[in-house]
Amino acid sequence: MVLIYFAVIILALSSQLKTSITVGLVGLPNVGKSSLINSLMRSHAVNVSATAGSTRSKQEIRLDKNVKLLDCPGVVMLDSRENDATIALKNCKRIEKLADPVSPGT
Repeated sequence: MVLIYFAVIILALSSQLKTSITVGLVGLPNVGKSSLINSLMRSHAVNVSATAGSTRSKQEIRLDKNVKLLDCPGVVMLDSRENDATIALKNCKRIEKLADPVSPGT
């Protein structure tokens, strides 16, 4: 929500800027960074997907003559002690790649 508010402020001030600024969108995987850019552009400027990992590298999109948006892949700080469930909940590992924690009953 704060990011959307920030983006609206930038759009409002962009006509008063004398130099160009770049606004980077950084966050966890699959939270809507690319969707926000498409919404601000009012067109399909960058690819979006329901699964994490759609954005593979940073992409620079010109919003207007004074504002550039930088779409980045999702960023997650992992701790080496975290288990598969925690990693999956952070959307860093595909569900089909997880080992089944419950073996079938005999």
